[in-house]
Amino acid sequence: MADEKSARRIILTPEGGDSTESRWDRETPWIVRLASRELALNPRTRVLDYGCGIGRIAKGVIESTGCMVTGVDISASMRGLAIAYVSSGSFEALDPVALDARNGAGMQVDAAIACWVLQHCMSPDVDIARLLASLRPGGRLLVVNNHRRAVPGDDGWVDDDIDIAKALDACFLLVRRGTLDAEVAGIAVSQHSFFAIYERR
Repeated sequence: MADEKSARRIILTPEGGDSTESRWDRETPWIVRLASRELALNPRTRVLDYGCGIGRIAKGVIESTGCMVTGVDISASMRGLAIAYVSSGSFEALDPVALDARNGAGMQVDAAIACWVLQHCMSPDVDIARLLASLRPGGRLLVVNNHRRAVPGDDGWVDDDIDIAKALDACFLLVRRGTLDAEVAGIAVSQHSFFAIYERR
């Protein structure tokens, strides 16, 4: 992956007749508004954007609320693109190991976002534990995710039957769960996904 256009196609695949571009244009501001409202973001808020990709949600919440965002992604190329795309002194991009080191040193964020990422994680229990370690008590987490898993296998995406919602419910206090607006996300995406707001106990 060498450029932003290629990265966008990886982050938001065409679904149900909607192109990457149409999904990006409709879905991104909707999720930014949801995160800003439900996580009570403001200029004093430090946010973790877990699986940040090129920073589409980070850019939106920084521009709309003035919050500070630490983006985390396993891909060095995504992190590099994120720095350029977000283009803000209120944003930094780390790999998961660097996040673990920060958490070990006592860093905790006020809010976290995991958008279209936990469905793909090979060991979601590890990633959920990272989110838990990162979030201060009382802090909120926004998750946007497929109902079914989609992890890479020999023949494409595979559902390994891990229930992400159940795993999150076991670690966090569920505040509310809902579906993405079909007019925003498209019927296919809306029917096969959920968003949830959690709070760290």
